[in-house]
Amino acid sequence: MTGFLIWLGIVLLPMIVWALFRKGGYKRRPLDAPPGPGWVRTEERFADPTSGETLEVWFDPQTGKRAYVRARGDASRHL
Repeated sequence: MTGFLIWLGIVLLPMIVWALFRKGGYKRRPLDAPPGPGWVRTEERFADPTSGETLEVWFDPQTGKRAYVRARGDASRHL
């Protein structure tokens, strides 16, 4: 019985992960402003394939986290 439960967990875990991260599941939503003090804007910019918006990448050197912020400013800065 224990072997069956382990096998069932191994089979179900990828399905659960797939369900959470598939299109329409978990999504990172872009921010309207930088997340807070200490965050540094990188040179990275890209067009979000879903919305077409230009996003800037911000980085927190203390934690290593990245945030995606809608680009603001003049049109020449957009992709």
